Amino acid sequence: MDDPFDGAVQLEAAHIADGAAAGRRAGLAAGLEEGRGLGLAKGFEIGVEVGHYAGCVRAWRALQAGAPGAVPARLERSIAAMEECLAQVPLYTPQDEALTELLEALRGKYKTVTAALGKGGAGAGAGGGEQAPPSLAY
Repeated sequence: MDDPFDGAVQLEAAHIADGAAAGRRAGLAAGLEEGRGLGLAKGFEIGVEVGHYAGCVRAWRALQAGAPGAVPARLERSIAAMEECLAQVPLYTPQDEALTELLEALRGKYKTVTAALGKGGAGAGAGGGEQAPPSLAY
């Protein structure tokens, strides 16, 4: 015997399946967009940090070229170790798990060098090594 409500139940099931499929498509699109934005922001953040460290190494090397005895041998080894880490940073393979370890090593070496130079080791973008502006009080 045919149930008079079979058509309604099947229609409801079809709408539920259609809604679930549409929800999956919309979720996938939203997830990709959100992931792309997060990836860009995190990539920029890492790039700024690595660029800061590379710029510091270049400045310290320029200091050494201008005044050969300005950087002690112990700091020279730390700067050379920073250069090695910078050369190993996977710029074109951001999913590389070694990136986190390299960043931690760079942070440690940076703090060592800046502390020895008396510039503080607060890190990139945290105001490390910056002096307070002169007072404008009269």
